[in-house]
Amino acid sequence: MEIPSIGFPFSQRTFDFKGSIMIIVSHSGGTFAPLACANLLQSMSDNIFVVTSEWDVQIGKQLRGMHSEKDHILNSHIFTTDVGLRPAEPCSISVVATQQLLTNLFSHICIILLSNPNFRDVSGAIITERDLEELERCNIENIGALEKIVGFDSDGNELFKEMKTTENELREMGALWAKHVLENAKAYCWCFVYVFVTVTTGWPVARAVSNAIGVEHDNWYYFIGFIDSAIFFWMPQMAILVIRMIEGRNLRHRMVSRTVIIGDCPWVSQCAEAFLGKIFACSYSIAGCGVLSGNPTDHLVHRHTHRVLRGSLLLCGRPDGRLSALTSLETSVCLSINQASSIQSIGGTCESVTIGHNPFQLPLSKKAIFLERARPMYLCERMLGEIDLKATVDKRRTKSIGFANLKKAAAKSGKNSIKAEELSESKRQFDFDSRSAAALQGAYHNLSKEATKGENNRHVSSSVALQVTQHDPLEDILAQAKNERQRATNMRGVFNEMDEDGNGKINADQFIAKYYLVDSTLSRDQVYKIFLEADHDKAGYIDYDKFLGIAEMPALQMLRALQTINRPRSLLQVEPSSELYFGEQLRGEAEQSVGLLSIEQSQHFSMELYEGRIASMQRFVAMTVMFHEMGKKVENFFSRYTLGLLGYRYDRTHSIMRIATTASPISGADVRERTHLLMLSMKIKRSLEVVSFAWHRYRQKQQEEAIRRVGFTPSSDRISRGGSR
Repeated sequence: MEIPSIGFPFSQRTFDFKGSIMIIVSHSGGTFAPLACANLLQSMSDNIFVVTSEWDVQIGKQLRGMHSEKDHILNSHIFTTDVGLRPAEPCSISVVATQQLLTNLFSHICIILLSNPNFRDVSGAIITERDLEELERCNIENIGALEKIVGFDSDGNELFKEMKTTENELREMGALWAKHVLENAKAYCWCFVYVFVTVTTGWPVARAVSNAIGVEHDNWYYFIGFIDSAIFFWMPQMAILVIRMIEGRNLRHRMVSRTVIIGDCPWVSQCAEAFLGKIFACSYSIAGCGVLSGNPTDHLVHRHTHRVLRGSLLLCGRPDGRLSALTSLETSVCLSINQASSIQSIGGTCESVTIGHNPFQLPLSKKAIFLERARPMYLCERMLGEIDLKATVDKRRTKSIGFANLKKAAAKSGKNSIKAEELSESKRQFDFDSRSAAALQGAYHNLSKEATKGENNRHVSSSVALQVTQHDPLEDILAQAKNERQRATNMRGVFNEMDEDGNGKINADQFIAKYYLVDSTLSRDQVYKIFLEADHDKAGYIDYDKFLGIAEMPALQMLRALQTINRPRSLLQVEPSSELYFGEQLRGEAEQSVGLLSIEQSQHFSMELYEGRIASMQRFVAMTVMFHEMGKKVENFFSRYTLGLLGYRYDRTHSIMRIATTASPISGADVRERTHLLMLSMKIKRSLEVVSFAWHRYRQKQQEEAIRRVGFTPSSDRISRGGSR
């Protein structure tokens, strides 16, 4: 039975999975869709892997049956997170464990690709071992960061109070949002008590007050009744306002059920939406909330900003914009948050909260929760830090000179009124960590502009023609073409000088010995790495085209070539970086040859890996801690004030299924028959391929024998004829 994929440019004919490597992710290992995929894809490829919670699950049983005949039982293509089955766990531990396992798989695959130059060329890998070392360092430091977010160490021991700052902020915000959700339930209780007390006693508030102050009922009877009626009618709204004033919350929020909007990268926002939805799955309708999610860099504004009302709860994760590769990403996220928070009605707007590593709070946000930077700084952060430090030192020197002159003047006048506090440096210094995403983007743009300007000045100073071509574009083009022609002529001369044999080929020894004519800042090993990078076909030599490719290689590509390390398969292990800051060693080795800006740009992929594998995980865990506190507070309210009568378990759902699976939309017998047919079809195809291959080999041998006989017959005839003569 085929399920058509309407709206997508894929169908059964366009899919070609023959020989593909497939990874199926299923926490329970028994969900219908992954289970059916594992069955149906066996006829297309043997390279099927699964990431699941335990080794002994249903989908693992199928894969073990697929490979048990030729492989060991433990070599069953199954990767486990070892977190247990957890059928009712609202996708928090399982998601983090799966994310971590996929990170480990990624690192292992990359180190295998980087261990062999042939693998690098075939796969087109752009990652370097230095990127993996930085990722491994961040991966190790991530354990301590997660411990501070959840408030417990890896052994289950509670951390000290001083180390639980982040957790306390998250739980305080979760408790505040729980109060938002519970205000209708609290107002309902107030109204219940008021109605029962006043109706039972026969003394509503207005009539009781009028009677207490001695107002005659006959003259004011209808007016007092009108006031009591108004109190009865608007009692819920009045109760909510009183509750908000007592709890110190915003009075302008709408008095409706709350809606929580989650914004982050797709996997974080969707998993957090599922987590919060399951937390409130069994809650009462009077204390429930709607959950939406979106990507703030993509569709959050277009899909959900029209639903932003007074009192909507917006939680957004912000990437670490202090990294130059992520600055524009955080700027886009901040723009979406500001756009949603600027939608106002009666002076009120949504309550936006941000979670991220960049310690800068947006002006329109209610709260900004900052996660600690559990990693070394990158080179871009170091560069800005050095600039800020230099500016601070210059400012301090200027102030010290000014204060010294002022002190001398005061001493001459006999008035020593200068205090020690006045001689100290100013309290307000420029702090790099407090920059906004827009300020960081401008700072990095200025650095890039200055670096590019410096390189252009060096090139301009070496050529008189370029100095004249700043006015006429035509002259600029002609001068550039002339310089390129002159450069090509020079490169041909350098190549001929390296080619001592004159055969148009340069071997490794010749290249290393003569490369210093072009660049003398690299070591012998680095030059040999560049030679191997140019020798794509592993011929052992390079011709002029390959040599020209080396000469025209961009600085960033040259830098990545210098970072490749060839190692044997027995040493395939990623060691964490031990640098004081990421890029320290590379800065000392290659700054003169490729420039500081190129070194910083070479770390962009590492920064993206950090965001995708580490930082996003920390934000997701922070969201789950906040939502857990939110759901726990709501559940405790009903359990406490009803003595457990209306209590419920916020870790359960309304689903009554006792197995961790999903119902099948079609019959299992159909799937089984379809699987048998596919397996039979695969065996028949393989048999036909074997027979066809054998037949072609047989025909080829016959043709070779026929050609051999035809080739020998004329010569034998000539020999016989010569003998007869």
